[in-house]
Amino acid sequence: MDTWGAVMETLAAAISAIVEGDLNGLAAVQAATHRQLRDAAAILPPLIISRPALVRVLEDLRCDLFPTEEIQRWASFIRRGYVPGRSQGEIHPIEIKYDANDEALIAEIIGRLDELGDQVDGQIDSHEQEAMLLALRE
Repeated sequence: MDTWGAVMETLAAAISAIVEGDLNGLAAVQAATHRQLRDAAAILPPLIISRPALVRVLEDLRCDLFPTEEIQRWASFIRRGYVPGRSQGEIHPIEIKYDANDEALIAEIIGRLDELGDQVDGQIDSHEQEAMLLALRE
């Protein structure tokens, strides 16, 4: 396998893991160019966020496994399909869908996580985290 192919496989694995709620691949995604992200996503099956992925991220937030800034960056990438500020020119987001059965709930929670660090509504306390986890586990 050539170097480009190896890079694409590694990046595709990182994207797939991120969609499953594993924030460990976020650094690789943030370091990639927009073209690399699009090429890597093109070799993957459809990317769909599910309840278990959000539970994993919320558990990581609750246990302080990742800084809130990383959780926010994860949510931003999932919500938009690209890393803001990483590319010049036209952006063509990679398609990341929300599980159709839970789309409204998933969109609400991802939107809330994307607000982390904002001046207004930038905190999610333990009660709100628990409420989100309960809603996802119903």
